[in-house]
Amino acid sequence: MKLKPVKFEYDSKIYNTYRIAFNSLTQLELFLASSPAVNKEIFPTQKSIVMPEDFAGAPLPEAIAYCHGGYEKGFKLFLKLKKDLENVNPRATKVRRSRPSVVGSRPHVPNFVAGTPKTMWRLESVEEKNFTDVYINLVYSGDTSEEQIRNRGILVLNMINLFEQNNIAVNLCAFEASMHKNEIFIADVRLKKPGEVLNVGKCYYPLCGREFVRRLLLRVKESIPFKEKWGIGYGVGLPPDMLKSLMGIGENKILIRSPGEMGIKGNDIFEDADTFFKKLGLSDNIQIPQYGDYKEGNINEQR
Repeated sequence: MKLKPVKFEYDSKIYNTYRIAFNSLTQLELFLASSPAVNKEIFPTQKSIVMPEDFAGAPLPEAIAYCHGGYEKGFKLFLKLKKDLENVNPRATKVRRSRPSVVGSRPHVPNFVAGTPKTMWRLESVEEKNFTDVYINLVYSGDTSEEQIRNRGILVLNMINLFEQNNIAVNLCAFEASMHKNEIFIADVRLKKPGEVLNVGKCYYPLCGREFVRRLLLRVKESIPFKEKWGIGYGVGLPPDMLKSLMGIGENKILIRSPGEMGIKGNDIFEDADTFFKKLGLSDNIQIPQYGDYKEGNINEQR
């Protein structure tokens, strides 16, 4: 791959940053399906292929195919828990305004009398004036449970719904960022653009499928023209402040870190939700319910 590193200075040290961005899951799938050359000098053994299935999930060819909507492991439970959480969310109030139009729901009398074409009032949604960027670092430690990963995915999507109920459009980008010595690897995958309808099925695989990180993004990393010997661990995660500086994640943007760093335990979705939103400190921007006041089975009684 002809990818040239970009110099990045942090804490008086210079790093070589290799960053590759995919505008969609389809673009990532096409890239991997083309079998990009492996940097065998650095990665003589492809962990994206040889790692056992009980750790990394389905084999690489299947993992690549999941990009176009075939990943369903645990999806029904995911949707159930997501719905349980959303049942306690504040109801969205759609702001709409009337505009003169050729067609509409009621007559515009002054225009009718004046003989102009737009003789009806038409209700239109108010355009979103604000948006925010949400970045989710998909990397997590080897001892992170599937329940923790699942709950983080649910909470990210729930947070997006809350933002959009507050008339704030969301740009969602998932990524992996890791480093070894003076080299940094970043792979971005855009999952949602501002104004685009949230596609839960499309987001589920990157947010919850272990194959996505341990097969796909690892395979991308194996094609990068590193110079350092990345070794068995394939690098470590970047410190949060360094990561924010490198990716330009300022105060008005949101960084979602690993489930453990976000305080997500994977046991109770309501307890995880309270911890998650407390960590992010978003109550000044959007209306967030106290999820801990609700438990599955008595949601309707407490509403």
